Amino acid sequence: MDALTHAADGPPAPAADGLPDEEAVRLLAEYGPNELPAARPPSLLARAARQLADPLSILLLAAGLVTLLVLGEVPEGVAILAILAVNVAIGVTQEAKAEQAVRALRTMTAPMAKARRGGAVRRIPAAEVVPGDVIEVAAGDRVPADARVVEAASLAVNEAMLTGESRSAGKRAGGAVDGALGDRDGQLFSGTMVVRGSGVAVVTRTGARTEMGAIASALHGQVKGPLEVELAQVSKRIGLLAAAAGVVMVALGLARGGIAPFDLVLAGVALAIAAVPESMAAAVTTALALGSQRMARLGVIVRRLSAIQALGATTVIASDKTGTLTTGRLTVADHVAVPGEDLWRAAVRCNDARDGLGDAVDVALLAAAAEHGTRRDPAETRLAARPFDAETRSMTVLTGTPGETPVVTVKGAPEAVLPRCVPGPETERLAAAVPELARRGLRVLALARADAPGHRPGDGARPARPGEAGDGDRPARPGEAGDGDRPGEGGPPDGWDALDAAGLRPVGLVGLSDEVRASAGRAVAECRSGGIRVIMVTGDHADTARAVAEEVGIDPDPVVTGASLDGPDRAALLRRAGVLARVDPATKLELVRELREHGEVVAMTGDGVNDAPALRHADVGVAMAGEEGTDVAREAASVVVTNGELGTIVAGVREGRRLHRNVGSMIGYLLTGNLAEILIVLVGMFAWPDLVIPLLPVQLLWINLVLDGIPAIALGVDRAPGDPLASRPRRDGLLSGAVLGGIALRSLVVGLLVVAAVEAARALGWDSEQVRTQAVLALVFARLTLAYVARARRWTFEPGWWRGRAVLAAVAGTAALQALVTLVPPLGRLLALAPLPPAGWAMAAAAALLTPPLCDLAALLTRARRSTPAAAG
Repeated sequence: MDALTHAADGPPAPAADGLPDEEAVRLLAEYGPNELPAARPPSLLARAARQLADPLSILLLAAGLVTLLVLGEVPEGVAILAILAVNVAIGVTQEAKAEQAVRALRTMTAPMAKARRGGAVRRIPAAEVVPGDVIEVAAGDRVPADARVVEAASLAVNEAMLTGESRSAGKRAGGAVDGALGDRDGQLFSGTMVVRGSGVAVVTRTGARTEMGAIASALHGQVKGPLEVELAQVSKRIGLLAAAAGVVMVALGLARGGIAPFDLVLAGVALAIAAVPESMAAAVTTALALGSQRMARLGVIVRRLSAIQALGATTVIASDKTGTLTTGRLTVADHVAVPGEDLWRAAVRCNDARDGLGDAVDVALLAAAAEHGTRRDPAETRLAARPFDAETRSMTVLTGTPGETPVVTVKGAPEAVLPRCVPGPETERLAAAVPELARRGLRVLALARADAPGHRPGDGARPARPGEAGDGDRPARPGEAGDGDRPGEGGPPDGWDALDAAGLRPVGLVGLSDEVRASAGRAVAECRSGGIRVIMVTGDHADTARAVAEEVGIDPDPVVTGASLDGPDRAALLRRAGVLARVDPATKLELVRELREHGEVVAMTGDGVNDAPALRHADVGVAMAGEEGTDVAREAASVVVTNGELGTIVAGVREGRRLHRNVGSMIGYLLTGNLAEILIVLVGMFAWPDLVIPLLPVQLLWINLVLDGIPAIALGVDRAPGDPLASRPRRDGLLSGAVLGGIALRSLVVGLLVVAAVEAARALGWDSEQVRTQAVLALVFARLTLAYVARARRWTFEPGWWRGRAVLAAVAGTAALQALVTLVPPLGRLLALAPLPPAGWAMAAAAALLTPPLCDLAALLTRARRSTPAAAG
């Protein structure tokens, strides 16, 4: 049996001595340093190569090299390669950001640890801790590795970063080490913080084998958002289309004969340029960047631009409870007081918090007492105390004021406190109220008191200040007996017997809850109205999770716990769950993957380390950067909400849906123009042999880069009328079959209008330069009005079409720019353009005016043909 197995499952190493130095050295060599795994980052060249593997990138690279090296056209070749370089740089930059999450996670591990080596307690680097080490922890320490508790003195740990529970977790020797993370009261986890007491534990796992290491491993890699996936599909389809068209063109050209090899190569380059929407990446990026600036003003910081569109396409939000739907701070939600008793005085007496610091329960009780006008009495001193313990499930203090009878106050679980109370109507009333408070998901505490005559301040017990135990119960350091239990001291001190008093008088009950954010209910309602399903995912108990879900308006049925997921229907339960409780980070990640595999676009919200893997692998990881937010969650997420308010996400979804629609319009606009260009190049190759190609590469670059980019960006920032949240995104994506069919129809309309203009110019006897100029002018003008077709929901000139001021300015500006380069000869010569007679301008204007109605007519006929079979059926 190896050391790790021995430490985890066998008897612990001797607590008195720990590991011998030689054994520690051997285990360190065997298991390696206690550090999180650090994958070697790929080189810059490898990252660039991955970006170049895209079909459109390969097509652009080939076109640029042929233009530069074979045709000798330096300006055009350099321009094509520059476009490619910019796209690669954007991709490499985004990929490099993914490594920051693991680096942030490493900062949360303990730098030093106290371990017993060779019979002595030593302070060693946490990286040198090995399985089998005996470590000591106390309040304020960060746990250096996963370990099994063998000694505990009022030991409690803040595990919210792993479990999502806002209250501290009590630990005990011999407690559970299996099951959900929040139920393992016999185990410590690497990176968590000790908030109370002290303890001794035997290390079971280090480095990558810890729960924190498992999270770090899950952070490697990153899923592509819906926009990235769809753009990749577009690239592949366009690349295949261009390759097929090129093969057809070359085959027909060779079969026909009479075309010089140089002209055939030139036509191939033109076809490649026509097929590639060069401005699409820049236009989409610009539109998303402008959208990210607007979202930043709303408190939504976008770390990955494609996440904006994905946020708009979201169909499911898997929302963490603690810190997202709730504030992560315990508050007193309800109480039941016994008449004649001072509940809040008792809560202040039996309390170790000070200046807002301490255990979350004590801090909440002090705050509630202050709201009821009760604060600590400076004259009252603590004579003895027994801190909260997982075994007794209660805390007891003995306090006294000069001239008054000392008082014993007990606080703890009702089942531990009420049995010590005198039977009677008030005790029975409190016992009957406990189930109702618990049903509402509240954590219930009972308080009781009793007079302790004979124990006066100064009668032998040293007064203890709040937050410090009296001599009768100072939490003992590991390996040290308490003051009242040291060998040879003759028994407990004065006041110890009073702490065990029975016959207490009940004072009341206090129900605590994780405070629900004020905006959470409204945000959930708006998500529901927008067709977004909200699932609560938490490490907290099922009853608490259900109560919070009902309060914020999430349908809690079914409530699925981690323990209920062990059956064969695990995947189905994950998909159906309304509330997922008592789950670990691996289950959160599995939920995200299961939903995505079934076609959902998933946004995962959270703020803790336990949320980081799911944040990284969701379509949109939304980190809530409130007071409880962690750097790990922020680095793993693609979107960060700065104020921690779930309501801010609604604003992000609204902006995301507007941009989702705009990106769809933009892509439709660009692809329509590119398909029209392919059609014109192929038709011209064989219909107009005197031209060879009707559009030169430099002219196509001018159209695709400059003239197309301006209207495309305007479409990206367009503000359509109505509430974007009410416009649900298509579940079949931006480029469904119906959308692609519409693009093909519109490109055919534009292509045929340009072909008609070229035929008219040839019939008028114009020279080849004028004919090409006519083709450019007709194509540019037709594509300008195409911008209004692309942004329309049903009809181009539907109500409100004139409100798009950005689109109007872009169309007017682009038309003026094209007119300028056509009318000014020095500029025209750069693009191989020639001045045209008025008839040429008239034909270009006709193409612009005819594009919208012809596209609308084609769409109407398509819808009519689709509806006819449905009506017949």
